[in-house]
Amino acid sequence: MEKSTKEYISDFKKYISILKKNKYFIPAITMTMCLSITIGITGVVKSVVGTKKEEVSIATNSAEAAFYNKKYDVAIAGYTKLQEEEEWPIWNMKIAEIYSVKGDYTKSNDIIKTVYESRNRLIDTKKEKIDTLEIKDRELANYIVFTTLMNGEEKKALEYGEMFLQDYSNDKNLLKTMFTVYMVNGNKDKAKEILTNYSTSDETASDIAILARMNMLVDDFDKGFILLKDAWYKDKNEVKIFDVIAQIADYNQVDILNRISKLEKKDPDEIAYKMWEAKIYSMSKDSIEKAGQLVAELENEDVGNINLMLIKSNMYQNMGELEKGKEVLDEIIDNDPNSFIGYHAAAWQAYNNKEYNEAFKYCEKSIIMNKDYPDNYGFLIPEIMTKQKKAEEIEPYFRTALYKEPFNYNIIIKIAEYYGNTVKDTSKALHYYELASKIKPNDAEIYYNMALIKINTQREDEAIELLKKSISLNDKVTKYHRALGTVYLNKEKKEDALKEIRNAYTLDKKDILTLNNAGCYYIAIDGDVDRAMVNLKAAYEGINEKTSLEDKETITQNYNRVKNLSDVYNKRNGATLTVPDLKLFY
Repeated sequence: MEKSTKEYISDFKKYISILKKNKYFIPAITMTMCLSITIGITGVVKSVVGTKKEEVSIATNSAEAAFYNKKYDVAIAGYTKLQEEEEWPIWNMKIAEIYSVKGDYTKSNDIIKTVYESRNRLIDTKKEKIDTLEIKDRELANYIVFTTLMNGEEKKALEYGEMFLQDYSNDKNLLKTMFTVYMVNGNKDKAKEILTNYSTSDETASDIAILARMNMLVDDFDKGFILLKDAWYKDKNEVKIFDVIAQIADYNQVDILNRISKLEKKDPDEIAYKMWEAKIYSMSKDSIEKAGQLVAELENEDVGNINLMLIKSNMYQNMGELEKGKEVLDEIIDNDPNSFIGYHAAAWQAYNNKEYNEAFKYCEKSIIMNKDYPDNYGFLIPEIMTKQKKAEEIEPYFRTALYKEPFNYNIIIKIAEYYGNTVKDTSKALHYYELASKIKPNDAEIYYNMALIKINTQREDEAIELLKKSISLNDKVTKYHRALGTVYLNKEKKEDALKEIRNAYTLDKKDILTLNNAGCYYIAIDGDVDRAMVNLKAAYEGINEKTSLEDKETITQNYNRVKNLSDVYNKRNGATLTVPDLKLFY
């Protein structure tokens, strides 16, 4: 006898619950049963309503959809209407979030204060069942603390957070946010204390990997690597483990490889370490050969399937063997077509094929399957939307990515770069660089990037202090000295400028940008055309395929300008060429 619609739906719900428990691998029998059930339901539905075009959206209501489309006024109106129909102030909190994203921190903070007062009043009157209220309050509490922190109110976020921790000391989302709050407030001991309360019993491999990352942010790499290995043995197909490896290696690859190498010497048979090394080596064209050797060695080992294939795909992409990379992604998609990682791989596949609209749809499907995976919001969607010429609309996705992992240093830096380089909003760029500097205060690169913004906004004295900070943290980076020398030269601090130019030259005698600056100094300050020509010619002859078009044009123009003047200007007659006539590098 044919099943009724109600029976099909009942069966379908049961098997959907099975699918949700199997994050990466869906057994063939489950797929077969779900397929037959889906066909049955489809047949019944088609007979009633006909075929409808598939619509995919990560938004749960029209206001949220407007937010993701960066239609903030429409979103605010939508949330206002929703709030009129409900006492619990979650929708007003969403409005506060929008004002925060827009950069209107005063308005956002005012709404948060109202939300907090409404929340307290409702809890005191206990108008809802306690268990229902707690679920809502956990979400609201985290939104209040996170958004207050994003508004730059670090002390107030701490105040809110410590109050909420009294009630929800085991809430993972609140713990992640409060870990960040303590780091930003300079209280690393309290941040470490948060990690001790972060339970790993009965947790997913993804949760354990996240905890590993947080341990590394408080410089406990030993604990971090132990946790990463635990996560790997819990689920060798968990992509979050290798996201962590990639992210910590992104800013200091040599240091991370050295740390893994030391672990490997103690336990040379541990294949987890080889997998991590393969991941790191696959990230750079310069180390692809090493990645290939490790992949060949690991292919016959029990290392799981998904992460090894993702490493291979990344390796082939960097090698320029796009067809091989496509084949690997196809295999991932074929193995897990309806999992979040399957859709994630399909999105990258469509992206590589320049099918950006399809890539976006697949990414949305990936998010629907796993709403807590921040890389979709913070890395994949921004890449896709940039290709779609929608770069200025990325902002809401960045905020969601950061809400999922507020401590994620890589996402914070990417947001800062987005505002600084794409949107050209220097105020917001500095806001996020400053946030990053408080989470990772010993990263010299942050202060250098902040200095560049200060230079571009004519705040050179502030830039000097930031560059000095960079150099105090790492005095072996050529560009920090070069930039400081340029700022000094612009401020006519000639001796200081020459000192930093020489420091930069000592670190890298072949750096064409430093050679260019040295040439500019000698002709502009000393009027020494011959010495200027030696440096500018060396810079010009050092141009190669890795030199950017802009840098190539600048060096070529400077060289030709001085070369044409060399017969007229020379040291003997004392004539000089002023700095504005030549372009210096920072």
